[in-house]
Amino acid sequence: MTTEPDSQRDGEWHRASLARAFFIFIVGLGAAGVLIGVLNGPFDAVMATGDTLGQSQQAQTGQGYVNSFWDSLPIIIVVLVFLQLLSAAAAEGRFG
Repeated sequence: MTTEPDSQRDGEWHRASLARAFFIFIVGLGAAGVLIGVLNGPFDAVMATGDTLGQSQQAQTGQGYVNSFWDSLPIIIVVLVFLQLLSAAAAEGRFG
């Protein structure tokens, strides 16, 4: 049984939660980078197959959308992970 006041333990808990959120931010960026790097080769193979099989205008438009999404995926991931970190910092400031 500890004799620390509750406010001191709560403060340590909030600092730990912000550190945990920053750790999740860094690990999330690294994991996303590795995942995109690993899947980039198979994605290119699938898109090349789609280019040879899909000759219609609609198929080419759809492939363009998929390529645009894949190219913007790193930015989307960075924004989502940063929003998670930002919300953790806001919660730290509001409740800490």
